[in-house]
Amino acid sequence: MFKLIKHRGFHDKYIKENTYEGIKLALESDEYIGVEFDVRETLDNEIILFHNPIYNNKLVSKTKYNELPRYVPKLKNILNIKSDKIFLIEIKNIKHMNIFLNIIGNFKNKNIYIMSFYLKYIKDINVIDRFYKIGILNYVLNTNNYIKELDFVCILNNLINEVIINELKGIQVISYGITNIKKYNNVIYIVDN
Repeated sequence: MFKLIKHRGFHDKYIKENTYEGIKLALESDEYIGVEFDVRETLDNEIILFHNPIYNNKLVSKTKYNELPRYVPKLKNILNIKSDKIFLIEIKNIKHMNIFLNIIGNFKNKNIYIMSFYLKYIKDINVIDRFYKIGILNYVLNTNNYIKELDFVCILNNLINEVIINELKGIQVISYGITNIKKYNNVIYIVDN
């Protein structure tokens, strides 16, 4: 059986992605070992779940939290959901990493994985006493010597092969962009359905 992580939580025509309700439903499901979601920082320094960089023709980073829809949750509220499953956090845009780390630091009992397309964010959170796992998105495009510092890499599904998996011995491989092709038992798959 393949290990699956629900992409942006459960969502359909009634429940929006990256919402408290959708994340909670995914964590409660026996089908998934965890849930993936996106975080950004607002103008008033709230770390929120939101995928897109723009809301109402304005950058989220230039928007105050109370100007966003009520369904947009704060990261700390999501991490308060009782679960021992993986909380896979994708950092989209955070200006004040110390705020993010302070929030995360209150949840040392959680199974937290943190990734980003931007190596700078990952380097910023690679602290000595970290309790969470760190990884990079698009590893194939971001290859460098920093790989030894990572706990996992996230690779577009159609780029994964035996050569890459063998090259990454000791580092967990996570796949995204699934089109129903799940091939490797030792890979974790981020899925939409």
